[in-house]
Amino acid sequence: MANDGGLAFPAKRMENATTAYSHEWVEVTYPGMTLRDYFAAAALPAALQQEATSDEGRPCMYDEAAVARVAYRLADAMLKAREQA
Repeated sequence: MANDGGLAFPAKRMENATTAYSHEWVEVTYPGMTLRDYFAAAALPAALQQEATSDEGRPCMYDEAAVARVAYRLADAMLKAREQA
């Protein structure tokens, strides 16, 4: 996998690291998810719709792995379009 888009929601905050012997605040970093994961989650309804509709337009059973693959293909396409913009 080449480009994951970097972190989507990184965050830093100060947390109290008080122990029995000291009282201090430390900066803690939470990486969040990658932009690719965020895009895939945003594309999930479209991926689900695509996989859950038969060729005749009727609802059908879907394969969860296929839905996930479609969502990540859409995410990869969004990352590529973002690079070209």
